[in-house]
Amino acid sequence: MATIAYVAFRYATTLDPSFPPPSVLLLCPQKDKKKKMLMAAVVGSWGYFCMGTVRGWGSPGLPSLNRTLDFEMDADDFKWISAMPMCSSFFGALVISIPMQYCGRKKALMGHYLLYIFGSLILGLTCFGKHKAMLYVGRLLQGFGVGCTTPACQIYVSECSSPNVRGRLGSITASSLALGIWVAYIIGAFVQWNNLAFIFTVLPVIFLFWTCLMPETPIWLLTHGREDEARRALQQLRGKNTDVDAEMRRMKEHHEKTASSHGSIRLGDLMRGPVMKPFGISMGIMFFQQATGINAMIFYTVSIFQVAGSSIESRYATIIVGGVQLVFTIASGFLVDRYGRRILLLSSAAITSISLTSMGTFFYFQRIWGADTATEHLGWLPLVSLIVFFAAYSGGMSNVPFIIMGEMFPSQYRTMLGTITSSFNLIVTLVVVRFFPDMLIHLGNDVTFFIFAGCTLSSIAFVYFLLPETKGRTLEEMEELFSNVKKNDKPAEDEQAALATVSTQLTTIFDNQCGLVDHTIGPPANEGDGDRVAVF
Repeated sequence: MATIAYVAFRYATTLDPSFPPPSVLLLCPQKDKKKKMLMAAVVGSWGYFCMGTVRGWGSPGLPSLNRTLDFEMDADDFKWISAMPMCSSFFGALVISIPMQYCGRKKALMGHYLLYIFGSLILGLTCFGKHKAMLYVGRLLQGFGVGCTTPACQIYVSECSSPNVRGRLGSITASSLALGIWVAYIIGAFVQWNNLAFIFTVLPVIFLFWTCLMPETPIWLLTHGREDEARRALQQLRGKNTDVDAEMRRMKEHHEKTASSHGSIRLGDLMRGPVMKPFGISMGIMFFQQATGINAMIFYTVSIFQVAGSSIESRYATIIVGGVQLVFTIASGFLVDRYGRRILLLSSAAITSISLTSMGTFFYFQRIWGADTATEHLGWLPLVSLIVFFAAYSGGMSNVPFIIMGEMFPSQYRTMLGTITSSFNLIVTLVVVRFFPDMLIHLGNDVTFFIFAGCTLSSIAFVYFLLPETKGRTLEEMEELFSNVKKNDKPAEDEQAALATVSTQLTTIFDNQCGLVDHTIGPPANEGDGDRVAVF
């Protein structure tokens, strides 16, 4: 985890070769500011690590449970236990906004770890209780925690980071998610399902106590009239020798401007072109993101290798795939502002569709030739296909949909539409994960993967013809693009101010309740590249 944070932070500081390693940071007072922000980003990202362990548990855990099963369960129970976190995550994303607004970001972050702790504990205790209801309850609690993680963790990292590195430090969350999945694959390859759950009970306890040592975010304190505490928290996050007056003044001005712009939203306003066009595009991209079958692959990686009869043992193949996903998730944070959103989505979808087609081809020959003959001649293909699939998906389709969602929506409606779009994403995820086993049974393995490949190919046409490039455009320019209105002349200083604005903090939803990511795309004045935000 510390290594990932260090890599991301080296990039956040423009890869300065003179930037010292973490051990030196601890000893150099002049680097105190960077150390504090790095620590806040790492601590704030642990929730994503827990989310990854929940997603990764099913792949080694369910086959292990099936092998050692000594209480009543049927095939449908296994399907629902796998998909159960997606059922409750939708509600978690809505409920967490209340404690985040009224109790604070830090307390909400601490409280959401309790869901992971008790969910994993009940899951592990099922080996003693011997009733499937305990599995359902445990997975429901874990899913509730998963829903809480995105706003709770992303907003804490965003509000604790300085503007010039906020987005890049925020990309640590995506890497933490991939790391959690990979750790679940590695540990699950060598322990039983219940011991895996007990291990994932201990880790959130450690994260909870470490979070207690961190300060509340200055922005939350400021918005609740606690300016002196906000200044102390900001000083703690920036280092005792850092002058925080200018940043504190900017925060106050931004808060006053945001508070004065809140107003009622009418249904007629939502029907306008500048709102409906980006909303429809974002909904389509969210659908295609999940129509690749990504979460089905994550939840059933071990089972896929077992069905394929791969020549490599399934548990080791799963570890390899998880490692590839982690590496390319880290890399994608470096590429999104360098090459643009469209090119990453198009290239990611093209390569992903090829890998899905190759998987479908293997299963087709497995059905025609028989399992033994197909494995003898093409036993290497499932592993290679899934490695390419995860690499290509992590390189674009994993995080770009969430980035462009915040960039395209008009600022007044961004949090509302962002919540609706993300909720739709969770619903599609639930459908894919729940019915993936049924598709394998009733349609066949080859047809199932060909369907995923067809959906991914369709996304190429969707992106090519409908999605504009958002890199380097201000939110004002995006709104004018979708409304087909010519840009009004404005003073040069206003244009420069718009260009210099970069906001990757999670804004408020429905009168100051927390919502999803707000991105303004112009590059910061003191950076060569724009902020990078990667969210899975």
